[in-house]
Amino acid sequence: MKVGLYSGAAGGTRIAALFAALLTLTVTSAGCGMMHRGSSAAVPSDLRVGISPNYPPLAFKEGTELKGVEVDFAHLLGKQLGVKTTLIELPWDELLPALVDGKIDVIMSGMSITEARTQYADFTVPYMAAGQMVLVRKVELRRRREETAMDQPGSRVGVIQGSTGDTYARRTLKQATVMGFTSVDEAVAALRGDRIDYFIADAPSIWTITARSATQNQDLAGLYRPLTSEFLAWAVRKDNDPLRRQLNDVLLLWEQNGQQADVLDEWIRTRRVTLTK
Repeated sequence: MKVGLYSGAAGGTRIAALFAALLTLTVTSAGCGMMHRGSSAAVPSDLRVGISPNYPPLAFKEGTELKGVEVDFAHLLGKQLGVKTTLIELPWDELLPALVDGKIDVIMSGMSITEARTQYADFTVPYMAAGQMVLVRKVELRRRREETAMDQPGSRVGVIQGSTGDTYARRTLKQATVMGFTSVDEAVAALRGDRIDYFIADAPSIWTITARSATQNQDLAGLYRPLTSEFLAWAVRKDNDPLRRQLNDVLLLWEQNGQQADVLDEWIRTRRVTLTK
């Protein structure tokens, strides 16, 4: 099944409203004593987790090993629910079709909630805010940081194909040239090689790149002004609300006991409060 995945940064206020509605429903459910941990039938004994390992630090591969925020979350989730979690690697644009077709049970791959994606899947309560930000060469930081500098004739802007950064750039930048890449590493190499002038990616990716050792990334700098308002969550099929409720229960528990923050802080050591301002 083919599903349109150019989902978009689509109005920060609308996504923020969606986030608030999801959070309110989940907290209200918990507050009314409607936690669903006892309903184990919603979770299969082998929970198939769809993941696209091209977005460090959320999901990536080091050699043959899957790593990142979502990988740690998946392992913790299996322990929490008492089930096996099987990570199924898929290209990014095949994740939602695989979910809709029943080939996977949940997407845990740094996916943000967008209006277009909610046509095909339901989302859990978000676990992190992650708007799009910009990476530039440090030597050009002063002139690149101006808000109007990016959308100019001759500006070359790199994005990850099919991401919300891709949609933001193609909808918003009227004069710049937008170039698509398949991975963060490929786009960063293009920035270093002067094949693009800006790289748009979600905040965790920008934070991670700029947080690496001064020797490795002394030539790159982040513009920590969020371009979009987005929230990361897990996606389930629309006919599987019992599973979504159980996943919400787990996320709320992790938020309360600190496990969620422990994983995020391990992989994203420079999270900035400016994201939510």
